[in-house]
Amino acid sequence: MTARGVSRALAAVALLLSGCEPEPRQWLVSVSTDAPTPRFGDHLLLEVMGEDASCTGCMRLIGVDGPDSLPVSFGVVPRNEGATVRIRARLYRAEQAGPDGLPSASALIDAVAKLPPLDGETLVAFDLSMRCFGVPSLPDQGATCDPNVGALAPEPVLPLLSDVEPRPEPGSWPSAAAVSCQGPAPAGMVCVPGGVFLLGTPRPGYTVDIDELSQPERLVQLGAFAIDVDEVTVGTVRELVATRKIRSEPAARDVDAPGSGPGACTYIGASDGANDALPVNCVTHALAEEVCSALGKRLPTEAEWEYAAGNLGDETAYPWGNGGDLCAMALLGRGRGIGEADADVYENFGCRPLDAAVPWGPVAGGAPSDVTALGVRNLGGSMSEWVADTFAPYAAPCWQAGGPLLVDPVCREPAPGAGPSFSYRGSAWSGYKLAARAAARSHERASTFNPGTGFRCAKPM
Repeated sequence: MTARGVSRALAAVALLLSGCEPEPRQWLVSVSTDAPTPRFGDHLLLEVMGEDASCTGCMRLIGVDGPDSLPVSFGVVPRNEGATVRIRARLYRAEQAGPDGLPSASALIDAVAKLPPLDGETLVAFDLSMRCFGVPSLPDQGATCDPNVGALAPEPVLPLLSDVEPRPEPGSWPSAAAVSCQGPAPAGMVCVPGGVFLLGTPRPGYTVDIDELSQPERLVQLGAFAIDVDEVTVGTVRELVATRKIRSEPAARDVDAPGSGPGACTYIGASDGANDALPVNCVTHALAEEVCSALGKRLPTEAEWEYAAGNLGDETAYPWGNGGDLCAMALLGRGRGIGEADADVYENFGCRPLDAAVPWGPVAGGAPSDVTALGVRNLGGSMSEWVADTFAPYAAPCWQAGGPLLVDPVCREPAPGAGPSFSYRGSAWSGYKLAARAAARSHERASTFNPGTGFRCAKPM
């Protein structure tokens, strides 16, 4: 063990779960992790388990502000000679805590282990591995995650501190390292360095999440990729049509229905360039894929889209950060509908009250404030955007393949009889505020097209 590790394990304030001063015969347990903290855990919950512990069922909650908060040491005093005592440690984020303060989600490190035979003051190491992130222990069954395989196994006996060298350092998990782009991004695109993040959200916060569409969270590792700075425009699609690089066209605007539906489609024909600066909409998923392919790109995956929209490892709530007036930050909540009679017009009151001079419909360039730190624009509003994945809840098999860590995932669930349903991300000019969150998701049939959905393209780097 390094001198630094010894000094921190022994000189750091010993957290006595027994609530008493250290006794000559005790276990002194040193807890550390390779997890990036506080990003993947800002709370450490320690629990003594076993009939022979002097503090059976005792818990202590320790705040983990950053790498310097660990290792942390605590003492456990046996009640009887030959005591069998178990320790449970859970590293999790505050937003995962339920009403009782205990973690209520599975996106955490949860480990249980037995203490070795006691020999005076016995120093032991309890290391929490990111390899076990998202694999909950089963204390009642004596099972916990084995970091060598990332799966459940019988509870181990903790090793002596002197036998563990080196100790893991917070943030040393190899997969946490950023992945640089190989070369500059193509024109009109921005490089998004690869890395790890949590896809989804620990609890519902979006109207469609009635069936928990964004849960449970998934640990995802992405390679570097490039993504379009802006949504694909009418002008880009018209050029592909003119050069016969694509065979289909978007649905054209219905000039006789200006209030809603096809009347808000931005494409007005292959020979009319009046709307070239507007984002294209009224496109099926297949046409979006065809356009990206013709441009030498592809649709972004759900994971790539959310990673870019949440500012990578910062995992912000919105592309521009964690707050602000959504009506001012993004182009959304400006819908209009027509009732049974043409004169029966109703407004989306989210951001377009009846007495406000706010434009209805798509706007060239979108909202200046709706931009990520890397410069990707209008991920929060303007258009909802098709992504590559068929839709499935995060509990579905396609979001679990490969174990707790998903590497460059793309979901392709078998289609039901009615045909596949694809995911789309972000809110739209006519959409709702809650849909602007980076983790929010929704879905439509592949054949669906509407004036609130467009797309942008991506490519690996």
